[in-house]
Amino acid sequence: MKGFTLLIGFYWVKIVLIMYIGFNQRPPGLTDHLFLLFSILGPLLIAFSLPLFLPKRFQQIGFLFTMFFISFWIFAHLLYYRFYEDFMTLTILLQIGNVGGLSRSTWELFSLWDLLFFVDIAIAGWLLLKKEKFMIPAFSKKRYLGMSVTLTGLTMAAALIYKPYVVEENYNRSQLVQTMSLFTYQTVDIGQSLSAPVYKWMAGPDDVELMETYVQEQSNEATEWFGEAEGMNVVMIALESVQNFVIDLDVEGEEVTPFLNRIKQESFYFSNVYEQTAQGKSSDAEFMVDTGLYPLDGGAVFVRRPENTYNGLPEILKSYQSNVFHGNDETFWNRSKMYEALGYDHFYSEKDYYVTEENSVNYGLKDHQFFEQSISMIKEMEIPYLAKFITLTNHFPFLLDDEDQDFQTNASSEPIVNRYLSTVHYLDKSLESFFERLKEEEMYENTIFVLYGDHYGISSEYENGLNELIGPSATPLSRMENKRVPVLIHIPGLKGNTVDKVAGQIDIRATVLHLLGEKTEEYMSFGENLLNENRKGMVVFRNGDYISESTMYTNGQCYEIDHGNQLEEEECEAERNQARDELHLSDLVIKGDWLRFKKK
Repeated sequence: MKGFTLLIGFYWVKIVLIMYIGFNQRPPGLTDHLFLLFSILGPLLIAFSLPLFLPKRFQQIGFLFTMFFISFWIFAHLLYYRFYEDFMTLTILLQIGNVGGLSRSTWELFSLWDLLFFVDIAIAGWLLLKKEKFMIPAFSKKRYLGMSVTLTGLTMAAALIYKPYVVEENYNRSQLVQTMSLFTYQTVDIGQSLSAPVYKWMAGPDDVELMETYVQEQSNEATEWFGEAEGMNVVMIALESVQNFVIDLDVEGEEVTPFLNRIKQESFYFSNVYEQTAQGKSSDAEFMVDTGLYPLDGGAVFVRRPENTYNGLPEILKSYQSNVFHGNDETFWNRSKMYEALGYDHFYSEKDYYVTEENSVNYGLKDHQFFEQSISMIKEMEIPYLAKFITLTNHFPFLLDDEDQDFQTNASSEPIVNRYLSTVHYLDKSLESFFERLKEEEMYENTIFVLYGDHYGISSEYENGLNELIGPSATPLSRMENKRVPVLIHIPGLKGNTVDKVAGQIDIRATVLHLLGEKTEEYMSFGENLLNENRKGMVVFRNGDYISESTMYTNGQCYEIDHGNQLEEEECEAERNQARDELHLSDLVIKGDWLRFKKK
């Protein structure tokens, strides 16, 4: 019995340390720390009580299996968290087949320290098989299991009293893990995932009224730029993993993005746009720009709901031929099926390009070759056209062949950060070459260009290396600012203008349509026109956090923007409610496939 207690105590301490060190959890207050500590105990006791009900000769093997399963399961979460800064969901596991090609990225996330995850299993295994026998009377086993279940139930009840929205806000996975434990979170997530099909079954035509009410409350105020790009071709370029800090960044006397620095002087440059992607990353960014809806609370819309009805950009721009260009496999993020649902006419993927070992790296065709080979494909499109390009080279772990290395630095002690700067510079040069080629082919003047960073490149796992480069992220606000991505809208001949007001990726769609002179009152969207000075200026993140011009809510705490002072949680309550309502409505629209009724 003594050995059994020591085993439970050891794993309790192990998991607590992993939560603080591995997952870098920062509970906002003392009560939150206590919940993180003690919410683990109940589920852990349940897990280790189950082998006691096996026949005596199998109990030791049962304990070893339990130890291995818990360690492997937490380790899988940790690997995922190191890059995505999020906890895995059941839907992510089920969609692995649609997001293949991650092996090199995964290996980059391993550390020699990870061996400690499993050393304890070998030691405990030897003790279990040679020394300790966990003999507990049958009646004690049942009582022990009952006490474990009771403790778990009481902890969950206390958590619901302390944070009533903790389960409703299941998309805030850090909050759920901190308050109810990683074990309970996984159980809640499985339940949520399995119940997802019910939403579509329960939806009906009356739900359209909720959408229409929301749309009618939005501001559609016209600006002096309404229709400025009417009739123009549209070229949209997703800048893989480009964060806003690289704009105007000078490293050792050399600009990281000289072309973007120059063209932003002749463009609408939105300098305060935050990425809002979730577990779908690049596909989430595409989804927001195309539909004006938020990503799903778990998994990727591209994989989970490709059969839905959407009001994509191609549908609104009915007179435009719309094609997508991407130098990777067409099944990646299930793009081939999702583009059909969004209304695109054709998808040029890896099979349509000349791809060799020499002109590809990491995830596929190098960006320079990608743009160069795409020129002939664009020339075949009917005018006006919508052409969307998804770049690849600047993807984690940021690999580049020696012959493409025009920018090398050791400005940071973190190799990932240094390699990132090199691949961003390569992307920048590829963009410059693409623009020059379009000018040569007389395909530049009558085109509006939309360039946007799709999500972060440097995750918190490499935050220290980034801090060496741009300064310490010592405050919640500075950490939040690292989520900014560049957004540039370039119309040849139009004077440049920098807009500093807080915005999100979900606002890009409304802005582009405004410039094209398209009225969108009848379309469901959560985005605002970035050129409208009277817009609310608030960004909602998929985990329920938000940032506005005056306040910010992150990691369970409310802050003032101007001085970074912490405020009472009530100061953020109105905006938090708005964020919760928008996310909930967006989830209902997608999960219930509500737009199919509006079509009719």
